[in-house]
Amino acid sequence: MAGIEIREYSGDFEDLAELTRRVWTAVYAGKMWFSLPDAPTLRCWAQGGRCIAAYHGTKVVGSIFSIPYSFRIQSSVLCVPQITGFTVDSDHRRVAVPLVHRLSRFHQERDIAFGIGVLGNDRTSVSYRFWTRYQKVFPQRFRFLFRSGHWFKILAPRAMTRAGITAWERLASSTLGPLFSATPRHHDPHVRPARSGDLDQCAEMLNRASAGFDWAIIWSAKQLANELEDPALEALVFERDGHLQGMVRYRRLSTYGRERVHSALIDLWADDGLTYWQRVKMLGHVCNHLRERDVHIAFALRSSMMPASAFAANLFLPSPPVYVIAPVIARPELVPPPPKTWSLVLT
Repeated sequence: MAGIEIREYSGDFEDLAELTRRVWTAVYAGKMWFSLPDAPTLRCWAQGGRCIAAYHGTKVVGSIFSIPYSFRIQSSVLCVPQITGFTVDSDHRRVAVPLVHRLSRFHQERDIAFGIGVLGNDRTSVSYRFWTRYQKVFPQRFRFLFRSGHWFKILAPRAMTRAGITAWERLASSTLGPLFSATPRHHDPHVRPARSGDLDQCAEMLNRASAGFDWAIIWSAKQLANELEDPALEALVFERDGHLQGMVRYRRLSTYGRERVHSALIDLWADDGLTYWQRVKMLGHVCNHLRERDVHIAFALRSSMMPASAFAANLFLPSPPVYVIAPVIARPELVPPPPKTWSLVLT
């Protein structure tokens, strides 16, 4: 790898966003669904964690991010980073393994046992094939742990018909999309945008809601506030009689099939004793809030955090397993078995 240097990223993130856009669209556009972060989101990831980059001269040709979270696994609390933003220029694919190894060394130096990565479950994709080969060569450093799907709701059938990759997706969007885009409730007067003064209560609700899970992120008001500096993130809360009883957070994304659509990933949900219908109405409000902001599709990871009955009542559809959750390992003896109940965020 003559002329390649791997070090901490230094730049304005515009070149990294362009690298990501160029690599991912060339490899996946029209073949599988994928989402791309913009420069402000990449900047927020790096401010909260670390971005390691590969340079060929002054040109960035690869990147990988480590974003730390305080994570409870059963009764143990560990620092478990989210590993994301792994991108390598097609002309410099040999830097992929050294980038992962540099990240592992970074974790070892900080006594981090493992980080969690989430990748697509498409076995024909470049990323899946890379990690499959990596696992065979370095079985102590990486493993596929478990798979999951998501809830999704089409909010703009015409846009989804144009962007659908398969003929089935296009047909379903055009014929069934208008039906499934409906919501049982349009507006809930108890739901409003979150304010900074809400974040202590939001963190408490999140931690109470996940207290019985096998795996769960431990949230603080500071962590929520830091992440909401990302302009792609927004949180809504359910307030009744001056008391906060629920919160939902979502991330706006540019998602690509045959063409780009505007999407929103609902990544956090917690409530303090809301009834079934209050949950349904809150989620319905979120859907219409997103539709008014020109979002074409909403989705959420099918984790234990998300209230399945409220998603089903709002005509979200469950997908088959489309994600693989996989640890990049520094200390194999500390990697736990797959959880039965869990919550994660997708960056």
